[in-house]
Amino acid sequence: MNESDLARVQAFLSNWKGSSGDERANKDSFLRDLCVALGVVPPPPKGSVAGDRYCFEKDVKIPHPSGKVTTGFIDFYKAEHFLLEAKQGGTIAGKGMAKRGTATYRKEMEKAFVQALAYTRNLDSKPPFLLTCDIGSHFEVWLGFSGDYGGYGARREILLEQLLEPETFDFFVDIFTDPQKRNPEKIAAKVTREVASDLAELAKLLEKQHEPQLVAHFLMRCLFTMFAEDVELLKGEVFTKALKDRWIGYPPAFKSEIETLWQTMNTGGNF
Repeated sequence: MNESDLARVQAFLSNWKGSSGDERANKDSFLRDLCVALGVVPPPPKGSVAGDRYCFEKDVKIPHPSGKVTTGFIDFYKAEHFLLEAKQGGTIAGKGMAKRGTATYRKEMEKAFVQALAYTRNLDSKPPFLLTCDIGSHFEVWLGFSGDYGGYGARREILLEQLLEPETFDFFVDIFTDPQKRNPEKIAAKVTREVASDLAELAKLLEKQHEPQLVAHFLMRCLFTMFAEDVELLKGEVFTKALKDRWIGYPPAFKSEIETLWQTMNTGGNF
């Protein structure tokens, strides 16, 4: 996030933060201004590109058990990226507008999620991100890379002003431009590759002084010990804390103390 990005977001917030009024009248302007604030290309006019894969008011055919087919309209849609439904609350209740913070308001926001979820079931493919927003207040975001967004409670709530935070700004830019960067499975695979590469380098260094089989056995014990911490078989991160707080600063203590830890893991007792 650079100074230009920051200036655009600040202009967006000065225009929209805390606003209330008519959702239908405001949503397209709000969403187009959001694109400008993020520095992403806004959608072309609806109908100008075959299939309307990126547009406001995306048509969705909804079949019913009676055989009747009706048409719904997604507020903002980008194929393989996101589906967004907008609402607008206010400081007071009015026609078509619930007062923010009330039970009625919360029901309206949940209804927006249910409506968005229903639209995903009638698309050729489900987008990885499902969003709702209250124009002037916040966004609610669900991840659906697996095809399952979870229930309403699975949402991540993001206030409009959080767009000033570089991490949040980048998150929204990725939703618009490269959502797969946020795919948990791909992130986990990348981390696994990086860890494997680091372990391989460590193994090469150790094998200059020790037998490969001995090195492999040692590294597997270390990995199992860290796994035991992660699943809380070992309480209090005793291995990680000893490594950071004692052994890195005083290597001579490592051999005897790690042997004591592993023996205690085998037999039980205190370390």
